[in-house]
Formats: sequence, structure tokens, C-alpha cells
Amino acid sequence: MEPNGTGTVLICWLLAAGAFVGVVLLWPKLAGRTVRAVAGRVGMQALTTLLVVLAVGATLNEQNGWYADWSDLRGDLLGQATPHGVEATHGASPPPLGPVPSAVTADEQARSSYAASRERTEGSLRLRPNPGAGGQYVKVRIPGPTGKPARLLIWLPAAYTDPAQASRTFPVIEAFHGVPGGPGDLRRPIGLGATISELVAERLIAPTVVVAPDYTPGALDTECVDAPGLPMNTWLSKDVPQWVIRNLRVRPDPASWTTLGYSAGGWCAAVTAMNHPDRFGSMIVLGGYFKPIFNSWKPFGRSLPARYDLLRMEREAPPRLTAWVQVALQDPVSGRVSQRFAHDARPPMSVTSMTWRRVGHRMSVWISAIPDALQWLARTHSAYAPEGGAPAIMGAP
Repeated sequence: MEPNGTGTVLICWLLAAGAFVGVVLLWPKLAGRTVRAVAGRVGMQALTTLLVVLAVGATLNEQNGWYADWSDLRGDLLGQATPHGVEATHGASPPPLGPVPSAVTADEQARSSYAASRERTEGSLRLRPNPGAGGQYVKVRIPGPTGKPARLLIWLPAAYTDPAQASRTFPVIEAFHGVPGGPGDLRRPIGLGATISELVAERLIAPTVVVAPDYTPGALDTECVDAPGLPMNTWLSKDVPQWVIRNLRVRPDPASWTTLGYSAGGWCAAVTAMNHPDRFGSMIVLGGYFKPIFNSWKPFGRSLPARYDLLRMEREAPPRLTAWVQVALQDPVSGRVSQRFAHDARPPMSVTSMTWRRVGHRMSVWISAIPDALQWLARTHSAYAPEGGAPAIMGAP
């Protein structure tokens, strides 16, 4: 009997109900003001409350698949790191590392075209010149998919404001939060900027800019699709990158742009990259899925546009794209479908999967997997390779 099993839920609720009945039956006997009576009432209330909370937690765990088994639960409670999964590559092989002439040309053109706007934006952001090794977060508002202002959370590595690297341009990760949640979750508890900083210090990845858009305006789970009156996918794949390229020292070529997301954000990372391989060269999917999961909002009724069935796209018209996909086999939301997505990959798409057998659908699992995903990105994509792995793109001082 596992923590996400129906038997566990039933036993928890029976214990909670039994405790409640016990309170009703024994309360008259503990009605006095003696220390024993007061302690008895407090103890019975505390026990009943604890068992109700335990039953609610067991129910939610069954519904969401947070913990796969008792060892998974025990390890998380004790703060033990999730062990590394088993990595395998399917479909095409990842591209070889090395300089890309077209990327250098595109970067030079962007420097020339956007020098003034980048300088203005950097001045308006009031960046700290010495943010420390952990870099710095900034918040901006840009025109959203409906024309109203929308939020972007941006993380800039320490190298961005280093005077010695003032001419350097950076690769980008467009990162997507889960639902419920917001872009700030990528700062805490995910700690994406801190993780990149640690890997940069260990020379395992190049300094990288993170851009986290808010795709849930007014708490609406848009699933990152283009819906009538709300072209969210277009905004995420075109408007956000265009604003970033115009206003920050980043590289414009697709090989320097990747998507990353967890849970619903994992779906967003996949649907955004796979529908726009002309903008994104890679994607990282953690606990994601490959068809949208709509709640009360039904933008397409019962007819889902083919471009949002990513399993079918991968099978019939795979894009030229590389992907890293986390496969947690006990995760009821993403486990088996992620395994299928990885195994069905075929050229020109390349999918690297990392498989865990006994972990569930929760943040601590994704946090522990992010360093593996980022190191894969650096090993397989020149733009993200640390100094010494591939040449950084630097402009004239």
C-alpha cells in the first residue's frame, strides 16, 4: 500500500472519522477544569485535527501524484537529494559543438540595429553594477497579448554588468512557471538563477539570461495557446523574444534560445518551442505533458487544433529541435506520456530523456533535475557551453 493508493486514503479518512466520533463520545467526561480534563480536550482536538490534515494530504497526493512510494516521501521529508535518473537519447543525435557562422552574423546585426535601445533599457532598469555571484532579478512590463501591460521577470547573470564583459552577448532561457503560480516561482522556490550561477562557477554552463513571462493573466490558465482574442502563444514566441532582443544584450539566433518549464510550464515550454523552431533551438520539459489540459476555460470547444497535439506532431512532422525531457514513471500527470514522447522521437528531432522510476509530480523533483538539464544544454549547444567548451561571442570593445 503506497502513499498515493486508494487504501491509504481510505484508512486515513477512517482514522479521522474515528477520532471525531471519539471526541463526541468522550467530551462530556472531560468537561471539568482539572489539568487532566483540559489536557485531554486539547489532546483530542489536536489528534483529530492532525488526522484530518493527514487525510486531506493523502487525498491530494492521490489526485496529484506528489509522492510515488514511502521511500520517495521519506527522502523528501529528510531533505535527501533525488538520485540521478537514467539518461538516453532518441531520434536524431544532438548537434556537434562548435561555432555557428550564421549565429555570429545575426549577433553582429543585432548589435548594430539595437545598440541605442539596449543602452536606454539598461539605463532605465537601474541595474546594480556589482550584484554578486548570484546575479540579479528585474521586473518589467511590456505590451501583452491583448495590448494590456504584461509582466516579465528577468534574471541577469553577474557577467551581464561586469565592465570587462560589457560587449558580451548572452544566450537565453525562456522559462515557464507552473499552475497555480507565477513567474516569481522561478526565483523562489525553484531558484533557477541561483542554480545557473552555481553551474557557471563550476564552469559547467555559460552565463545565461532567463526571461520568465506571465502566461496566466488574471490567474487564467491559458495553457500557452493562441485562443480567440488571446494570442498567448504568439506573444510568447514572437513578441517576448523580440522585446528581449531589442532591449537586452542577448543573441538572436534560435540556437541561443531554449524554453524550460515544469508541470503546466513544461507543456508551455514544449508547445512554444515545437511550434516555433525558427525561434527556439531546444526545450527542457520537467513534469510536463504534450496536449493542453484545460479546466473551466474551453477556448476550442471539443475540437483541438492539430498544432497542439505534440505527440502527433512529433510522429508526423517532427521539427528540427533538441529536447531534454524528465520522465518520472510514477508521475500520473506526465510520467507515461513523457516516456512515450521520448521513445517516439525521430529525426530531425532529438529527445534526451532522463528517467526516474520512483518519484512523483512535485517541485523538489524538478528542482533536483534542473542541474542535469542545464548541463545537457551546455554539452549539446555551443551557445550555452562554458568558456573553454566553445567560444563566447564577444563584440568589439
